[in-house]
Amino acid sequence: MVMTAGIDVGTGAVKTVVFQVNHGEPRWLVRRVDRVRQRDPYKLATDAYHHALDEAGLRHRDLDYVATTGEGESLEFHTGHFY
Repeated sequence: MVMTAGIDVGTGAVKTVVFQVNHGEPRWLVRRVDRVRQRDPYKLATDAYHHALDEAGLRHRDLDYVATTGEGESLEFHTGHFY
């Protein structure tokens, strides 16, 4: 079983997902979209990530991979970034 998260930091919204993959089958645990609305997108992304982990009952150390897209490469806790 693989536990992973994905975070897309965009100009209008931060999208965060947490899911597990068991024998090649993904199971979504958390999906959220947070509008930026004059907030710091990096703080919003960090907060959204931690809220998603809380909602899934997980901690950062429980994840095997944290992928980012968009402007998410600046987040300290990511494992890899996709352009």
